Amino acid sequence: MRIVLTIILLLNLYFILPAQDSSVQKKFELNGYIKAVEMYRFDKMNHMNFASHLIHNRVNFKWKPNKTVSFTAELRNRVFLGEQIRMVPGFVEGLRNEQEYLNLQKAWIQGKDVVFHTNIERLYVDFKKRNWDLRLGRQRINWGIATTWNPNDIFNAYNFLDVDYIERPGTDAASLHLKTSDNANIEFVYSSVANKKSIVASRFSINKWNYDFQLIAGLYQGVFTMGTGWAGNIHNAGFKGEVQYYSGNKQIKNLLNAAIGLDYMFKKGWYVSLGGLYNSNGINSEISNWQNLDLKLSARNLMPGKWSYITTVQKEITPLFSAGTSFVYSPKLNLIIWMPSISYNISSTLDADLIYQSFYLKNEGHLTGVTDIGFIRLRYSF
Repeated sequence: MRIVLTIILLLNLYFILPAQDSSVQKKFELNGYIKAVEMYRFDKMNHMNFASHLIHNRVNFKWKPNKTVSFTAELRNRVFLGEQIRMVPGFVEGLRNEQEYLNLQKAWIQGKDVVFHTNIERLYVDFKKRNWDLRLGRQRINWGIATTWNPNDIFNAYNFLDVDYIERPGTDAASLHLKTSDNANIEFVYSSVANKKSIVASRFSINKWNYDFQLIAGLYQGVFTMGTGWAGNIHNAGFKGEVQYYSGNKQIKNLLNAAIGLDYMFKKGWYVSLGGLYNSNGINSEISNWQNLDLKLSARNLMPGKWSYITTVQKEITPLFSAGTSFVYSPKLNLIIWMPSISYNISSTLDADLIYQSFYLKNEGHLTGVTDIGFIRLRYSF
């Protein structure tokens, strides 16, 4: 079964790009990739180890019949193989993006050790004129400007622990972007998610004093939210930050998320980034059970700890080979995440990555390794 599914996907990609003349290419764009990802998980708390395998195919299509209108569709196909399907409760149900209102996903095969899943990740139409842009459908609304954590990204927050989702999640929405001047614009967005709770918000953006600033206000699933963000430089170092506030009600508390970061590119290919995150409702003490720690990150829960800090160091060893590592630390909660990685560009269309995630938690005065996850990823782009 595994071999058959692999062959089907590879043949699909091999024949999907027919020859096109230049006139057709002006109106149609077709690209994508196929990835093979091996994952090895070492659960030190429960003394269980297991492996899983993923074949991940994405096809991106765009049709632009004229200068005003364009259509975009992006399809994500994934074949999961291995013990992870049996080990993770509700595995198939967890593949559904909860930020999508319409159910455009399908699990074609659901077996004990194989799942073949498809989701339409983007499906929208664009109407563009000189000073405005109207987009309707499933789209990526990217309001985050900081490096790791994005409190302003209220529509489809990104989980930085997800190593295999570079496109980031989308949402079903209507967005209107208006250019009010050469250095300022305003955006209005209405979005509805799977639980039928809507998000309505606006963002005003302006460039001033060589900084990009933004102001956000709206209703997030029934509560008021407002925020601000900035991106610029202090001398030659990048300086970014975001703040987002949510009002409370009878069911939930007021919430304040704030992130700040500095990054700098040194000579000889060295890159260093420092960041911090404050979550007013986060955990500020040790926990006795690792299973109680929620790492399913969202717009309201960017990290489970009240305070979190990250340090990232990357080095371009050669133009084709790079390595890096990140350390995340949440004090009081005493959570540490170590994430080393290496990347190699085999050719213009083929890339290879080794990624590792190691989680440590301090309990009763002892720092304990709880889970390690290793990834081997090979990606072919077309």
